[in-house]
Amino acid sequence: MQQPASATPQAADPLVFNADRMLVVIRVAESASVDFEVTMGKVKEVLAASEKPERKRQAAHWKMLKASEPQDGIVNFFFVLDHVEKGASYDPFKILGEGLKPEEVKALFDKVGPGLRGISAAPLGPIVNM
Repeated sequence: MQQPASATPQAADPLVFNADRMLVVIRVAESASVDFEVTMGKVKEVLAASEKPERKRQAAHWKMLKASEPQDGIVNFFFVLDHVEKGASYDPFKILGEGLKPEEVKALFDKVGPGLRGISAAPLGPIVNM
């Protein structure tokens, strides 16, 4: 079935991965970094409470690290995904939407969103086991 001409295709979720391991860098303005950390704490709670097996697997293999010092007013956060749940979104706000009320998600996004300065992701491959 063909879509009507007025329908716009949905953009692919940039936080859905198909590699085995990923490193994601989230750049956040220093002024929003505490709000980002609070938001990620809520993501952890939603993942822990989820009954979806894919969310449990995500939580088991997802670590978040933070650069110890801001650089030019930007704090770098790192998602280390040592085993990717392929096809599942790692978008914190989509995950929050599965466990919080829409107005709660919006309130968190309104605090964090303006401070987001960029996201980049790279698949990781082994080089040498020491």
